[in-house]
Amino acid sequence: MNSREYDARDVLQKFIATLSVPADAVIRDAAELAYPKEVIKSVLQHCIKTIEGADERTFLRSAYLSLGSYQELSDDERMALSALREVGPPGLPESELQGEQARRIRDFVVPLQAVMDRLKAETAILTQELKLLPGQE
Repeated sequence: MNSREYDARDVLQKFIATLSVPADAVIRDAAELAYPKEVIKSVLQHCIKTIEGADERTFLRSAYLSLGSYQELSDDERMALSALREVGPPGLPESELQGEQARRIRDFVVPLQAVMDRLKAETAILTQELKLLPGQE
């Protein structure tokens, strides 16, 4: 077990700063995080339990759920996400644009599905964990 200690205030400030950077996709690279996800998660749990303001608790609960968006990505998954960003928003069904987009991302379906499955599973776990913390709406 890692016994390294972290400054909770620094962990929280850096995570909030990371969250404030606009994202161009739902899935974000965990490499963007200044601290390991488990450390951020622990700090957020503590803050959610101890914060008094309802608005602040709501913000922290939302930040907690956003951890699911940060995934450890393989090189193939990074390439797949990059290709998806380049393709842009989906074209209209059965349009020429949609056909071209489908051709461009065909090779990336498996890595995209893998990372989406992880995101979905992790978000479900985070949601369940939040139910055990104060401030459940």
